Amino acid sequence: MAIKAHLDSPSVGDSQRSVARRALRLEASGLGPDGGETNVTIHNISAAGLLIETALDLATGEQFALDLPEAGIVATVVVWRSEQLYGCAFERALGPAALAAAQLQGMSPPKPAPTATYSPQPRSNAPDMLGIQINRLRREAGLTLADVAAVLGVSKPTVWAWEKGKSHPLPERLNAIAAALGVEPAVLAQAAGSTGASSAASAVIEDCRTRIAAACGTAPDAVRIMIEL
Repeated sequence: MAIKAHLDSPSVGDSQRSVARRALRLEASGLGPDGGETNVTIHNISAAGLLIETALDLATGEQFALDLPEAGIVATVVVWRSEQLYGCAFERALGPAALAAAQLQGMSPPKPAPTATYSPQPRSNAPDMLGIQINRLRREAGLTLADVAAVLGVSKPTVWAWEKGKSHPLPERLNAIAAALGVEPAVLAQAAGSTGASSAASAVIEDCRTRIAAACGTAPDAVRIMIEL
């Protein structure tokens, strides 16, 4: 699940962010209220809080107001950070109706053009072979995200982000990651070198994405394909 959202800039002269909360709005169109691109991606939303990714520099303890369709304004606070990933907790838990409405609004794709065919959109993120390899090796070793994170001295969301292709470990970390997974460094080095599928594989994936979208009556960008090697 990936929901686009827009976090307002702090007002000029705001000295206490907890008092003058910035507004976070779900944007199904992928555009912010000013017509610019959204600046926050919500990877998970639950009754208790959010997992978001943003290039904005948010501080632990910073508060903002999340505008939800059924719940109205919900106070939210940043409770942890790992690189560009932030864990946020709601001041009050969401009810089932509010949670469902938020997920439906955020996940609704833009309405496709009135035609039976779709043109595939260029995608900058090819399948991340290193992330797929780390996930496969971790599961084969019977390890959890927390197990790997503890060995490497990083947070669990960091390992999660590596596996999902949201971020990439530094090259100098590959040997330590390989040791934690019980494999030779060359196994991960090969995957890192092939991150980004070949143009032929990418073409097949995009063709399948377009066919699935046409069969389901939706847009190709709403189709997610997972590859396990």
